[in-house]
Amino acid sequence: MTTLAESSPPVQQLPADIPAQPAPLRAEQRWFAQEGWQQFQQRCAQRPRFRLQRESELPRLLAAMGAAESVSAESSASSDGQRPDPLAGQRQERRQILAIARVVCQATAEVLAGVRSAAQLDRWLEPEVHSKVRQRAAITARQRPSHSAVRPQALRFRAERAVHLRTGVWEIAVVFSEELRTRACALRIQAHRGRWRVTAMELG
Repeated sequence: MTTLAESSPPVQQLPADIPAQPAPLRAEQRWFAQEGWQQFQQRCAQRPRFRLQRESELPRLLAAMGAAESVSAESSASSDGQRPDPLAGQRQERRQILAIARVVCQATAEVLAGVRSAAQLDRWLEPEVHSKVRQRAAITARQRPSHSAVRPQALRFRAERAVHLRTGVWEIAVVFSEELRTRACALRIQAHRGRWRVTAMELG
């Protein structure tokens, strides 16, 4: 009669360097040394922020366009940042471009109406475009009756369309209404040296 001990297979012995029971897993926490953490914070502070600093004021300008007072094209920012990070996506960049187009259309309409100086558009327009606006404003001023009093009017934007041609280049078509008529404006806005600039504009 065969016993149970005789029928069981022999037990294999583990190598001496392998423990019989594995050690429990432990999470190891490593903290920055004080000097290393300060260096890390300094590196983060030195990284450029890829956005236009003056874009932060666009919501305020657009809100002012819906009020009784006219929008001001002047910027309180003393310097300009770089282009928006491409990772932010075209949707965010499109909103910024349309906001710039609205501000430029509003300010240009006020320049042609004689209630704003063309110099206030200098930072937004390329020199060639700025020169055309000044010339058109001078012609409009000669045709305007000297006794007529013009007050700034907020434009009512009817339609907008923005086309992304390539990196840093947009073309925008805007339809807006003034007090007595509806007009259309086509703009090309490009990123140049860290700033959005209107490089071409046709106002109907």
